[in-house]
Amino acid sequence: MSIRLEEMHPALVHLPIALLPFAVAADWLGAIRDDDELRAVGRTAMRVAAAGAVLAAGSGLIAGEEVNEGQARDMLMTHRNLNAAVTATALAMASWRGRTERPGALYLASGAAAVGLLGYTAYLGGKMVRDHGVAVKPAGGVYRPAAPKMRAGELGSFFVAALVDLFHGVRHMLSEVSNGKLVPWLTNSRRLSLPE
Repeated sequence: MSIRLEEMHPALVHLPIALLPFAVAADWLGAIRDDDELRAVGRTAMRVAAAGAVLAAGSGLIAGEEVNEGQARDMLMTHRNLNAAVTATALAMASWRGRTERPGALYLASGAAAVGLLGYTAYLGGKMVRDHGVAVKPAGGVYRPAAPKMRAGELGSFFVAALVDLFHGVRHMLSEVSNGKLVPWLTNSRRLSLPE
C-alpha cells in the first residue's frame, strides 16, 4: 500500500471535523449540567481537535499545490484560508482550555462559530472533488505528476517533497492573501448566488 502526497489530506481531515464539534458539545453540555467529567472530555477533545487541525491544515497546504487554475483554485484558496482561521481558533481554544477549568460564553461562542465555518469549508472541499475532480483528476494542471509515494524505498523523497510542498503552500497562501485573495470563491461576482 502506498499513498501520494496529495492523498494525505483527505485521510487527516476527519480528526478536526469530528472532534471539534464533539469538544464544543461536551463543553457546552458540561457547562449546562455543571458536569466536571463532561468538561474534562471537552478539554481533552479540544486538544486532540487542535492537533488534528494542524495536521489537516499542513496536509491541505501540501495537497493544494496540485490545484493551480480556474474556479477550483478560487474555491481552494477560500477553503484553505477559512480553514487557517479555524485552525488558529482551535489552537487558541485548546491553549485557553488547557489553563481553564470551566469554559465561558466567549469560548463556547467561538467554538460554535468555528464549527460552522468548518462545516462550510468541508462543503467546499467536497464541492472541489465533486465538481472539479480535485484529488480525483488533475484540477487545472499538476505541478508534479510523478510525486513520490509513501512506501518503503521512497520515504526520504516523500518527506522532502512534502516539506517542499508545505513551504510552497505557505508561501502561496501568504502571497495570495496579501494580494487580497482572502476568500475569492465568496467574493467572485459570479458566485454570489446560492450554492447549487
